[in-house]
Amino acid sequence: MQTSLRRFSLFAIPFLVAAPALAQNAGSEGCAATARIVAGAVEMRVDGADKSTAARALAAGDVGAKYADAVVPLVEWVYTLPTHQLTDEAASAFNDACLAQMG
Repeated sequence: MQTSLRRFSLFAIPFLVAAPALAQNAGSEGCAATARIVAGAVEMRVDGADKSTAARALAAGDVGAKYADAVVPLVEWVYTLPTHQLTDEAASAFNDACLAQMG
């Protein structure tokens, strides 16, 4: 239970910040798109990119205009994660939490 609560709290903060983009694109499409942003940010951080470089690169990529407002807050959040959480699991857990939040 404590692990689930901790995991949820780690992924709840970005929802508060990225909520406008998710509200416009509710459902699995929005969750998948924002999880791809998280995955890209994790990959760029692991590769040594700084926050602003990662945010610019992701925003210029295939994120799409619908999700552009979510890029910076999600990148900011990824750069607060401890290094041991910088795995594929971060995007997967984000997607799961997003889908759960959508109901």
